[in-house]
Amino acid sequence: MSDDEKKKVIRNIAGFYSIFQKEVLDIFPEDSSELSPLLSKVLREIYYTNDITPSLLTKRLAITVPNTSRCLQQLSDLAYIIKVKDENDRRITHIKLTKKGNEVVKRSISLMDKQMTDKLGILDIEELMRLSDAFSTIKELFEKIGA
Repeated sequence: MSDDEKKKVIRNIAGFYSIFQKEVLDIFPEDSSELSPLLSKVLREIYYTNDITPSLLTKRLAITVPNTSRCLQQLSDLAYIIKVKDENDRRITHIKLTKKGNEVVKRSISLMDKQMTDKLGILDIEELMRLSDAFSTIKELFEKIGA
């Protein structure tokens, strides 16, 4: 594959990310008045990542370290997360959801599922199958390059 073809793949991935952000990630409801959109995003990122640290969270959400610290402190004060020191390296902190935090994220996911079901309602069964197959392929290939 030529460099131009590889660049085209990269542009397609970036374009996909933008539309996916708009049509999927941005529709996650903010179902708690005590949570800002940023705090909700932080909770979802923690939920979807098995082992997350503040530095990884900073990178994933493209926010500053002070912003990450502030968000984590607020979520800790609300009893949505706990910070756990790594057993082997005390300098590393892992972020875990509490039962309360898990419940908030699951409620948000349930509301998002309903909204996505409504959005997908305009597609026929063949289009839904194509979409599902495409996402399976994307997931499989990204797992391969991420390994």
